[in-house]
Amino acid sequence: MANNASLTPAEISWQLHRLPALERDAFIAAHYLGQPVAWKTRFFDAIDWGAGSVLQFSFLQRGWHRHSRLDNPIYAYIDIEQHSETRGLRRGRRIDLEGTIKGVDFVTGITLTLDRFEILPVNFLDRFVISSDSRY
Repeated sequence: MANNASLTPAEISWQLHRLPALERDAFIAAHYLGQPVAWKTRFFDAIDWGAGSVLQFSFLQRGWHRHSRLDNPIYAYIDIEQHSETRGLRRGRRIDLEGTIKGVDFVTGITLTLDRFEILPVNFLDRFVISSDSRY
C-alpha cells in the first residue's frame, strides 16, 4: 500500500474496491480518517445545502492517474462569505486542495476538512476545459 499522504482519491477508491464490503468501514477508520492530503483538482460544482453561506463544493482529481475515474469526487465545505473568490468559479477551474480526510463514503466520495485551497490562474489549456455555462 502507498503512503497515505500521497494517495490520490482514485487510489483510495481502488483500494476500497478490493476489500470485502463489510471490512471497508474499519479499513477507512484505520487508514484514511484524519490523514493529511494535498490534491490537485478541478472544480466541479457547489451545492447550497441549507447552511447559510457555507456551501458544499465538489472537485474532481486533476490529470490522469493509474486508477483515475470521473466518479471519485472530493467534497469540502467552504464559506463563500469568507472566500468571495469562489463566487466566480467555473466548472473545470484548477484548484489545489490541502486538508485532512474527514470522511470516505464508498459510493459518494471523499470529504475533506480544508486547511487551504488555492484557485490557480487560468492557463491556455484551461480555456478548453472550463465550461462557459457553469458559474456559481
